[in-house]
Amino acid sequence: MRIPPSSRPGALPGERPAQGRNTLSPRYVVVPVELTLGGRVAVVTGASSGIGEATARELAARGASVVLASRAVGRLGGLRREISASGGTALVVETDVSDRSSVEAMVWRAVGEFGSLDVLVNNAGLGLSGRISEVRAEDVRHVFEVNTVGPLNCIQAALPHMGEGGRIINVSSVVGKRAIPKVGAYCATKAALDALSDALRVEIDQRKITVTSVYPGTTRTSFRENSRRTKSEKRGWRPKGVTPDKVAVKIADAAEKGPRDVYVTLPDRLFVAGVTLFPGLADRVLSSWAKD
Repeated sequence: MRIPPSSRPGALPGERPAQGRNTLSPRYVVVPVELTLGGRVAVVTGASSGIGEATARELAARGASVVLASRAVGRLGGLRREISASGGTALVVETDVSDRSSVEAMVWRAVGEFGSLDVLVNNAGLGLSGRISEVRAEDVRHVFEVNTVGPLNCIQAALPHMGEGGRIINVSSVVGKRAIPKVGAYCATKAALDALSDALRVEIDQRKITVTSVYPGTTRTSFRENSRRTKSEKRGWRPKGVTPDKVAVKIADAAEKGPRDVYVTLPDRLFVAGVTLFPGLADRVLSSWAKD
């Protein structure tokens, strides 16, 4: 796979400047970046914003050729230009993960352009708030189509093109491990995605393709604000959360190493451990979130 050189005059392949506004300052240094994913082709769904955008940027910085897949294709042009200006390679493909034909067309376009498909990051997702007694069935069906059937569509389309060393990375959530009040339907989509990941991991183990589940906690994106709402329900307190860039680093690490499970922060891991060991106590603590 040919990796285009940096567009910055005089740069060595894989180099990028340290952060700073004044490039003429004596403090300016060139930091070599190891292209640990050089020659790999990665598909990132939901690449137009948030975790997906940050992940695409991080994978490209590590040398991968990145397929930017999203319905919001108008937002992807700037990201593609940014990646190209940094010496990377990116392909924009309009994709609706809930539409099987759209996903298959995206995968064929990626393979036709780059010759292979090595990493699949199933990140596209949609939120839904509402009490279980009130949430609309049509909203639940739609969110399942995006959050659970969408990754299934991508997996089934990508697997025939993946060889040994392939990586499938499914972005789940800590609330897939323990549902919380007022977003139970959304939590169910992530729990179902976890079940698909666990079964798939065993089914394709002999092909030496890894399946990683990533469990972010709260992330500082517009995801919550853009979620579907059943009513004007108040949402419970949540932690400040981490930046999408921090999640992206974990995902890119998984693309390199192929671990089984990835937690973004220690509190995320402790939350899952706590609610697993003490489910009754978790019920009592979370009951306060169910109040309006």
